[in-house]
Amino acid sequence: MAQPPTLLIVEDDLQLRSLLKRRFEAEGADVLTAAGMVDALGILRAVKPVAAVVDVGLEDSNGLDLVAELAAELLVVVITGNRELALLRRALSLGAADVVFKPFDDRELAERVLARLRRGPMRTGGSQPAACLQLRRSRNLYCSRDEREERLSQREAQAFQLLLEGGSRVVTRDQLSKAIYGEPWDPASRRVDALIGRLRGKLHCELCDVHRCLTTVHNVGYRFDGSVRAED
Repeated sequence: MAQPPTLLIVEDDLQLRSLLKRRFEAEGADVLTAAGMVDALGILRAVKPVAAVVDVGLEDSNGLDLVAELAAELLVVVITGNRELALLRRALSLGAADVVFKPFDDRELAERVLARLRRGPMRTGGSQPAACLQLRRSRNLYCSRDEREERLSQREAQAFQLLLEGGSRVVTRDQLSKAIYGEPWDPASRRVDALIGRLRGKLHCELCDVHRCLTTVHNVGYRFDGSVRAED
């Protein structure tokens, strides 16, 4: 039997912290809780959870500072009542896998976090047999597990490579535009979105819904959550 995942919930509101602990435990997870960044870092010195739910508005610190500490090692989902676009972008740029705005349904939050854990991290390189997609970079070819091949254009291949390098992080439209077209993103132009649309149309993912692999983060950019085996 698989071990239940261990999650860390960092929330300074006792009522919400207790609610989330009960919800994740009901979904089969082992749950650790902390009221702030200091408590969380103390827990992390002794235990290594696989995911953390972090509130931005902690009493002892800015929760985004904790996101920056954790995101390289585990899946981090941010919760916040602040709906400013700048905060959303900042959280995602620091490596948060998702941002959930308050008020939210605790069951939906738990399902979103656990679904991401079940899908596992995006993998590149190596020879993982479970990889959804294969990318042959030397010929700008993508092939799915059933050996169908699609030739990507140079720009499609560039975009795909940027998304792969981003891992679970969001690649912004501005980053894509600068890397591919050599100039900042123009909100009046749809060429970045059109490029991603063409790329999405070529990715025949046999193991999962490609629209879940290549996701759009509203007003920010794109993220690729699938698994890939890249070959030179």
